[in-house]
Amino acid sequence: MDVAVAAVPFSGRSGRGGEIDRLRYSGREGQVLVELDRWVPRDELAFALEAPVWDRFGTFAGHPLIRGVVTWNGESRLVVVSGTRGGERFEEIVQ
Repeated sequence: MDVAVAAVPFSGRSGRGGEIDRLRYSGREGQVLVELDRWVPRDELAFALEAPVWDRFGTFAGHPLIRGVVTWNGESRLVVVSGTRGGERFEEIVQ
């Protein structure tokens, strides 16, 4: 089974900084996404998916609580950052 989606959850806020969770790989079984693996060691894909978090939020200084996920879709090749910032939802495509 090929990887269809790779996602990395993150969170952070002012005074606490940010943290990145484990990279999660999912594949398709028909129309259903199933989790394939959670990857702890950092590789090029993990670094690439973490980069938009640090680019947008830096050290999270001055930010309310932010929780989200960076998702790479293998079919569309799009990377999307989505989540909540201070209780408000956000979603953006990474260029």
